Amino acid sequence: MIGLDVGGANVKIATEDSYEIIYFPMWKRLDDLNNLLQSIQRKYKDNTACVVITAELSDVFKQKEDGIKKISNELESVFDEVFYLDIDGNIVNKIDDPKRFMATNWIASCKFLLEEGYRNFVFVDIGSTTTDIVPVRDRVIGKTDLQRLLDRELIYIGVLRTPTFHLADFNTATEFFSITADVFRVTGDIGEEDYTCETPDRRCKSYEDCLNRLARLFCSDLSEIGRDFLIRFAMSVKEKFIGILENELAKLKLKGFKTVIGCGVGEFLIREAVKRVNIEYVSVEEDFGFSDVFPAYAMLQLCKRFLDLE
Repeated sequence: MIGLDVGGANVKIATEDSYEIIYFPMWKRLDDLNNLLQSIQRKYKDNTACVVITAELSDVFKQKEDGIKKISNELESVFDEVFYLDIDGNIVNKIDDPKRFMATNWIASCKFLLEEGYRNFVFVDIGSTTTDIVPVRDRVIGKTDLQRLLDRELIYIGVLRTPTFHLADFNTATEFFSITADVFRVTGDIGEEDYTCETPDRRCKSYEDCLNRLARLFCSDLSEIGRDFLIRFAMSVKEKFIGILENELAKLKLKGFKTVIGCGVGEFLIREAVKRVNIEYVSVEEDFGFSDVFPAYAMLQLCKRFLDLE
């Protein structure tokens, strides 16, 4: 069995002892999805897929329901058996109502943590594109992405793909010149190998190229504005991100939540915010070893229990 998290920008894979993240921009490569799934099936030699889907939000699909139908059809044409998770945490092997299977990756993570015995926690997952901040008492409450946006449980900022101007306190150009991957390369929090998405200008991912892209936000070249200013600017963007997390966690601490469980490529930001709020922290990386692909890993474990294969 294999765990899959099929997202709009990445397909994440988890087995019992390994994981992989494949950059796959659905809005550009939908026609290649079947080939990708076949290559995954051949590589891992697994005929059963345990799947959560978030890619239905990609604007390559006219309606989100179309996305769920298309992706599930492709999955079922490649794997002998496919299991899905609905918004209430139920595992099924056939999708009846597509609306009930949209954006269930966070549900897999929280349901698995509950089954592991955690209670009264805030689940925080920072990925390439989004941040989940989900308060959980003793059960998972199914919500749509719209509900989660309104409740501040889904914040549309991530470590790699967010346009940098979205987090800038300066008056910058609101053009797609730079993304947060450039910021965190400059701050030293990610390496070139972690910059897994495309660059805005399709140039390289070196430190120097990241500085050049940041300079464009100020309608400048690097030589014109200077690297010291851009380094300070990158640090201010990082601080803005941490401040958003800190503010949300502080509000949840006042509501009685005493533990944060964190994962994702942006876990370094969670750790800093938790320190400032002075709340207990549990690292998914340290406890389970699958931080960057935790929903895929969680779905795999949930399916094994559902099928009584443990």
